[in-house]
Amino acid sequence: MEASARYPSVFVVEGPPRDVPFVPPVPRSQKTRQYGQLFLGMLVLLALAGLAIQAYFLIRFRKELDQATAQRGAEASHDRLIQDHKPHSEKPGAHLTGASFTATGNDTLQWEYRHGVSFLQEMDYKEGSLICRKPGHYYIYSKVTLEHASCSAVQQKSTFVTHRVYKRTPRYPKEIPLLTSMIPYCSTDVWRKNSFLAGTVQLEEKEEVYVKVSEIQLVRVKDGTWTYFGTFMI
Repeated sequence: MEASARYPSVFVVEGPPRDVPFVPPVPRSQKTRQYGQLFLGMLVLLALAGLAIQAYFLIRFRKELDQATAQRGAEASHDRLIQDHKPHSEKPGAHLTGASFTATGNDTLQWEYRHGVSFLQEMDYKEGSLICRKPGHYYIYSKVTLEHASCSAVQQKSTFVTHRVYKRTPRYPKEIPLLTSMIPYCSTDVWRKNSFLAGTVQLEEKEEVYVKVSEIQLVRVKDGTWTYFGTFMI
């Protein structure tokens, strides 16, 4: 009876093979190398950021320097033009240089109109004013050099010095401002500034143009290139 007994068949079922990669442990020296590379990368980024900031300030400084150089170059070119030029045509014109600059009661600057590079052609001069003889369009310009040697010892009356060119006409009772510049006053202890004004205006016969500075005691003359005033018909 035992010999006739049957046993159930045994089947072994294997599951699908799994591709599990084998990751070897990272050696300590390799980890240290990775940290070192990360640290070096951060240093490179910081260096690049520093270079970018430095480049920004250099570009900004160069822009400001170019602007200042262009302004000084324009003034120097204008100075050379005035010194080298005497009118060869019959058109009216005048160029006046700095004088003692004593105020006439209303801060109007007085000028030298007969000596040096100064001249008058078909125009009149009286008490700081250029008087038009021939109607037309005129190019008017004025430069003043302002200076104070010790601003810390000064009781400042205002924070700005005003430089203006005015016109006076028989047809209107009040003076007419034509050109204006406002210069920060005593921004440094030893303070010096230049102010340059220029523009084109219509002048009729007997109309006058003149220059005023609010703090007349700050105006410096020295020579014919520091402070001047003039006009010519265009």
